[in-house]
Amino acid sequence: MRLLAMTLLLAAAPAWAQDDPRAEEADGVFLDMAKLNLGTITSEDDKKKYIYTIQLEKARLLRKTLKGVYENAYDLYRRGDFEGARDLTSKILAVDPAYQDADILQRATIELKGSLKPYASEKKLIEDRFEEGLDLYRQGRLVEATQRWEEATKLAPNNLKARWWLKKARGELAAEHFRRGQKAYRQHRLRECLDQWYAAMVLNPRYPGLVPAIAKVEAEAREQDSNEKLQTALNLYGQGFIDESLRMLDKVLETGPGNTKAQKLQSEIRSEMASQHAAQGRKLYETRKYDEAVAEWKKAVAYGYDQRAADQLVARAKEQVRREEAAHRRSAEMAKVKAEEEKRQAEEQAKAQAKAEAEAKAAASSAAAKTDASGAAAAEDNRRQSQQYYLSGMIYYQKGDFEKARNEWSHAIQLDPSNSDAKAGLERINNLYGGGR
Repeated sequence: MRLLAMTLLLAAAPAWAQDDPRAEEADGVFLDMAKLNLGTITSEDDKKKYIYTIQLEKARLLRKTLKGVYENAYDLYRRGDFEGARDLTSKILAVDPAYQDADILQRATIELKGSLKPYASEKKLIEDRFEEGLDLYRQGRLVEATQRWEEATKLAPNNLKARWWLKKARGELAAEHFRRGQKAYRQHRLRECLDQWYAAMVLNPRYPGLVPAIAKVEAEAREQDSNEKLQTALNLYGQGFIDESLRMLDKVLETGPGNTKAQKLQSEIRSEMASQHAAQGRKLYETRKYDEAVAEWKKAVAYGYDQRAADQLVARAKEQVRREEAAHRRSAEMAKVKAEEEKRQAEEQAKAQAKAEAEAKAAASSAAAKTDASGAAAAEDNRRQSQQYYLSGMIYYQKGDFEKARNEWSHAIQLDPSNSDAKAGLERINNLYGGGR
């Protein structure tokens, strides 16, 4: 938004104003910035500082540009071109509403607009401002009187009366601010005292004894601020907020690098924290928590622990990790080999058992086959003997010796129950003669 307003503002300026060497100087600043080698920005603090520097440079360029435009507007005002001056001041105030000189000049151009005698009207305007200032001064309203005379001197820098009265009023205001500062100092309100005395310095930079007084109170204020921050750091440390306590001590040392109390306390806290983290790292190392141990030793270094000693501890932990990993790999390999061997033995045992079972089954089958063959042979032999007994019984039957025939056929049936011939012979004898003669 500001860049756009500045572009419009410069575009609206007269051609003779744009040819002003002051504009070339501003352009030269941009070219110089482009040639700067800023290097690589990595840390957060460096980034913040860089951004802050850029913002300051932008603000400086803006002020420089607005000042050039204001001078052009004032030139138009002095020439009696109140309309042109008002237009430029409006653009300035659109960019920076707090630009006091442009505001004064714009109000003057508005009052003088349409004047038939610009120079006479301008002179009367300045006289009116001066008289208003005198009236306010007589009423004791020094601040308002100073404002009127400042307007008069801005519009007419060569007006000696306004300059003299402005200097006088500023001197009296400076004296009042100095008196108020002394009162605040006696009441130990150092910041208020400094505010009053700096206000006096703005009004009268050469006020007698003001600079040494400010330097003295600044030192006391820094000491007071350092003591307050030091106490805050102690409280934070007592509550266990170590990092916050150290940051507070850093702030103390930023404002007072020679503060021995802060230096000593910071050194003691850092040493204590470094020792604690180093000891915690050793405990973790003993319990074989090597990663956590290394992290603790790094924290110890951040608090000021000896870097070389920490590097040795870290190297030892890494070596131990390497050894344990190697031992673990060896153990895993041995377990794998053992498992493979057990698997191989189990497979061989299973094969042997299967072979034995197969052989036993084969032997049983062979024995059964032999048994079956033996039984078949015995049965065949019984049938032959049974047939012999049958034939022998037939011989006895034909001879009429029926008793011997019965005995022979009975033996034949005992040897071969399926011998139907023997059964038929016994049945015939039984039918003819009964169970015996």
